[in-house]
Amino acid sequence: MYGNQMQSMSAQLNQCRQIAQQMMQQTQQSSQRYQQMMQQELQNAQTLEQLAQREHQAAQMIGQVLQGHQTVMEQMRQVEQACNQMEQMMHMQVVSGFQQPYAGQNSGFRQ
Repeated sequence: MYGNQMQSMSAQLNQCRQIAQQMMQQTQQSSQRYQQMMQQELQNAQTLEQLAQREHQAAQMIGQVLQGHQTVMEQMRQVEQACNQMEQMMHMQVVSGFQQPYAGQNSGFRQ
């Protein structure tokens, strides 16, 4: 009876040892997978940071372009105003030219 108990206990201990070894192996494999996942996440984070930096630079460039557009719009308004002023001046000269008699011309009556 004592021998059977020893064999049974020995078998149980072997089974326990095998289960522990399997669990350690599975845990080690899981750790390796998590390590790979962590490396991938770090690479993803680095890529996202680079993309965010590029997006920030692109936004700054777009802002500069918009400022340039505002400057051009203001200059075009000034050109438009200058054209309007020149047109008004030309119109006034034409109108005043019709209202004033031409110098050196006679009135058409002979004396």
